[in-house]
Amino acid sequence: MRVAWVSRLLCIAGLASLHSGWAQPPANGKETNGSAAPPLYEDRLIDSGNLAPLPGDDRDDAYNGQGWPRAWRIEAFTSNFDQGGVITRENGLTLNGRLDTPEYGGLSVDGILRTRPNSSIFTLWQRGLPFDNGWRANNGAGMLNTFGIDLSRSQYRFYLPTFPIAGVATEWTHSGAAQLQASLGEPGLYNGLRLSGFSRLGGNVFTTGGQWAIAPDAMAGFQFADAQRVRNNILDSLDPGAKISARSWYGGTAWRDGNTRLQFNFVDSEADQSRHKLGYWLDAETRDGRYRHNYGAFRLDPDLLWGYAPITSDLQGGYYRINYQSQQWLWDLGIDKVSSVTGRGTDGLFSTGSIRYQVNRSLGLGGGASLRHSDNNGESAYAFVDKVSRFGTSRVQVDVVSEEHLRHGRQVTVDQSWPLSVGLRLSTSLSVGEERGIGEHITRSSFALFGGADLSNRLTFDGNVRWTASRDNGSRTNSTFANLSLNWRLNTHWSLSSTFYQNRTEEQPFLAVSPLIPVDNLAPVFRDRAVFLVLRYEDSAGTPLAPLGGPPGSGAGTIVGYLFFDANDDGRRDANETGAANVTIVLDGRFSARTDVQGRFEFPLVMAGKHILTVVPDNLPLPWMVSGDGKREISVSTRETTTIDIAASKLK
Repeated sequence: MRVAWVSRLLCIAGLASLHSGWAQPPANGKETNGSAAPPLYEDRLIDSGNLAPLPGDDRDDAYNGQGWPRAWRIEAFTSNFDQGGVITRENGLTLNGRLDTPEYGGLSVDGILRTRPNSSIFTLWQRGLPFDNGWRANNGAGMLNTFGIDLSRSQYRFYLPTFPIAGVATEWTHSGAAQLQASLGEPGLYNGLRLSGFSRLGGNVFTTGGQWAIAPDAMAGFQFADAQRVRNNILDSLDPGAKISARSWYGGTAWRDGNTRLQFNFVDSEADQSRHKLGYWLDAETRDGRYRHNYGAFRLDPDLLWGYAPITSDLQGGYYRINYQSQQWLWDLGIDKVSSVTGRGTDGLFSTGSIRYQVNRSLGLGGGASLRHSDNNGESAYAFVDKVSRFGTSRVQVDVVSEEHLRHGRQVTVDQSWPLSVGLRLSTSLSVGEERGIGEHITRSSFALFGGADLSNRLTFDGNVRWTASRDNGSRTNSTFANLSLNWRLNTHWSLSSTFYQNRTEEQPFLAVSPLIPVDNLAPVFRDRAVFLVLRYEDSAGTPLAPLGGPPGSGAGTIVGYLFFDANDDGRRDANETGAANVTIVLDGRFSARTDVQGRFEFPLVMAGKHILTVVPDNLPLPWMVSGDGKREISVSTRETTTIDIAASKLK
């Protein structure tokens, strides 16, 4: 032991002497014995200090570090629409603001003042307001959607709609174990060509609901919707000015036992003193390793309502679906059997399946088929190949569709995402197909491009162009669609954006075998042409370098995202796929934004690091949904714009 300690002391002493010798050389640069010492290190400037100075931070003034972290944006918008010779102008202002408070949660404000035509939207959200004992509140006022408890939304086959209202809403949650909600307002519809507006339906809607954990593995909840004298758009053409008053109740109970979850639901509705309509269904899920089973049964009376909105009704039956997923295999198979309660509605069998095999990192193969057996039989099949190469990501898909004794169609589509240098982006889509029916033969070819370029640090270009040529029994039709934008950042605060939009198309979408249960279709695209001009001012302030949700000293970046309808279910935004408008996106459960008509949303000044984006499916049309409960994780880098595409896929 003594020898070991002596050795250690000698080593420490030796190192100390070496350090002393290096740290304090003689002032004359010579050793004490008179011999020349090696030359000391000397700092030198590259190119004798003649390098060009680094660019500045492109800020016109000092950052305002006073107060809470905040960001805001104001846009002046003007446009000119030509719809078949009818000129329409949309002019107005938009306001977006975010404020992060230490005690009162995150505040978000979104406003649109549209002067032509006259319509305005104003929404104020307070999310994550903390209270004692683990309670948090989300409060909203203005044009917003009513809340829906988790039990009514987290199901495989059924979803109760929410209502756009001009009013107020509140939600209280307690660590995932309890949820209380209420809202009151005048119902309406979102409208507008490029600037969103709100069209009121009259009357009022009151909703309330709650759910709570009745046991460690059990949850129960209810919802109530009361609509009074709301204008009925569905009956308006038959009875102009028709109004509806209705009340609806929903109840749900869910149990979880190991890998199996069962949920029983019922709906009771009564409209204008008519008799009660009932609906009830069982929704279940079992997970077994790589397998997931979804199954259930249902019975829905005719003329069933939720509030003033008609929902799926006059149906009874059941469904089953199995999914399997591994690193190489992904397949699913499902079957639906439905019949009419009254004998006057839908009756039939619908089955569908798909398969994908990932051969290696760069090659994937797959396909699928659907079969509908009812009064109008039909079948469809598709096959695809995905390939990643030095030319980018490619997908070739072949579709074949047949409706018994009516129509037949086939189509080939090639989607390509091209690998380009930084600042350039491009994807293309090419499709060729034909349809044959009684007395008709339609051939169609289409080519689309989607992409953009950073022309400089301040100037960017983005666009989407599609050209279609079709022939119907010798009659030729050419259609074009274009959406081109040029964005110019004048300085730190000001930017200018101009957009040219043109839609000269009337072709029908490719033939498809639809499910037995009817679903809402996407809103039609009008034949029009337009020019938009937007002048934007934006700024941020707060504790120095403290972005939304971040501590002092954190870096900040920007999130720009697109929510789009993923028609071919490949998870990528292809050139011929459109965006989802007026859907709420929530950042980290604290800040809200709404997608525009192109499905675009943005969160400026966001703390660098990982964040969670949640898509609230309040205005997402059925049967579209976002997987994973609508949640997406994103990483933000300091002083950079992070872009994310979120796919909405059809429920299979």
